[in-house]
Amino acid sequence: MMKKRALIYGNQKCFSKYIKYRFQDVLEFDVCKEFKFRREELLAYSVIVLVIYEEEDLIDFFKVYGSGIPLIVCAFNKKVLEVLIGLEDIVLIDTTKIRSEMLNQLNFYFTEIILDTTFQSCVDCKSLMFRH
Repeated sequence: MMKKRALIYGNQKCFSKYIKYRFQDVLEFDVCKEFKFRREELLAYSVIVLVIYEEEDLIDFFKVYGSGIPLIVCAFNKKVLEVLIGLEDIVLIDTTKIRSEMLNQLNFYFTEIILDTTFQSCVDCKSLMFRH
């Protein structure tokens, strides 16, 4: 059986590469540093993980928000978190937690939601929205 694909966007790559390494047995990951995808190209992915460090990264976030593809956002910037916290249909990972807790959150989301394909509505995912 072919693995589902995930796209990880992060302009610093360190955390993105770690996620790819840690979950390579679960999903097939593509890591990109520059976001140059057309919407139809994104349809090949079951989930998009955005690792956001700067407010400028929000430009790339809004390119994919509302595309129908599940989004996970790891925001390392307090101002960015304030912008994203009110949005629906995204999962915010609390980056202030220790790495093992973040990985547990990601593991749950990847295995229970993405691989099980039970991503029905955000109502089912409210408990997954880890807020700062």
